[in-house]
Order: sequence, then structure tokens, then C-alpha cells
Amino acid sequence: MKLSCSPSYNKLKSYLLAGKLLHFITLIEICISISVIYILPIAEEGSTLPMVLLRLYIVCFVCSLPVLSQLDARSRYQNYKQIKDQIYIYGFSTKIVKPTIKSRCQRDAAILAAKELGYGKQCRQFFRLNGYRWYHIFPDFLFHRPDFLLSRYFWTSTFFTPTYIQRVDYSAVKISH
Repeated sequence: MKLSCSPSYNKLKSYLLAGKLLHFITLIEICISISVIYILPIAEEGSTLPMVLLRLYIVCFVCSLPVLSQLDARSRYQNYKQIKDQIYIYGFSTKIVKPTIKSRCQRDAAILAAKELGYGKQCRQFFRLNGYRWYHIFPDFLFHRPDFLLSRYFWTSTFFTPTYIQRVDYSAVKISH
């Protein structure tokens, strides 16, 4: 007997799997944030204003990191939904997944979308043939153009990808693997 899951459970599962590395990073960042807040109290007796402001800045910076990770995870989920639709509609093609090749998080989203449609092996093989392995975590641009981190395109495409509305209702589709 096969148990069917609710559509909202499947969406949550896909969201968590599409950004699994980012969710793991978020948990680590939350632990670091808690540690920093505990170790570095904002105001202590005898603290000068510049010291209080420096501590406040450090705490705010560290506490913002999990938010950025989750914005990135949300964007990867949008990539996942779009790639899944494209693979379902047009069939697996390296042209569909090639734009995701330079980012581990985007590759994870593409692999999940392909896997759910029965093309996981082909997708992983494409990335492998292009030299990418599981341990290639950092995006390629960090090594070639680190100044890209400061560009508007990076911030909008990484943290503020527009919401993608899926064209296919996968709860009504039977996918054979």
C-alpha cells in the first residue's frame, strides 16, 4: 500500500531538499549567532559608546546571516520549480540545467527537479562531466570575480528571485521512473 502525501507536505519536502545545504548553513549560523550574543553582551558596565556600537554592529551582522541563507534557499526553490516545469514540458536537456552549473545550491535544486522526474542520473552525470563534484561548494565567481558580490544582479538573483508559479500540477500527474 502506497501512502500519498498532501500537496503542502510535498512542497515543504521539496523546499527543504532544494536548499538542503542552505538550511544546514542556516542552522550553523543560528548556533553562531546565539554564541556571539552570549559571549559578546552589547552593553556591559563601564563600556564606552564606541564599544557598545561595535558590539551592536557585530551582533546585528551575525544575526542577519541566517536571514540571508533563507532568502537564498527561497530563491533556489524558485529555481527548482522552474527547472522542474521545463524538464517536464520539454524533457531533460543539458540546456535547461546548464545555467545552474556554477553554483552548488543551484545544482542541488536542478538535481532534485531532475530526480523527481526520473532524470537525476543524467543531471548528476552532466555536472560530473563538467568537473563538478559534491565538494565544490563555493560559487565559481568567488574565484574569478569576487567583486560580483557587490553587484545588484548578484543580490537580486541570489536573494530576491521572483516567485515562480508552477505551470504543471504535479499532484495530478503520474510520473513514471
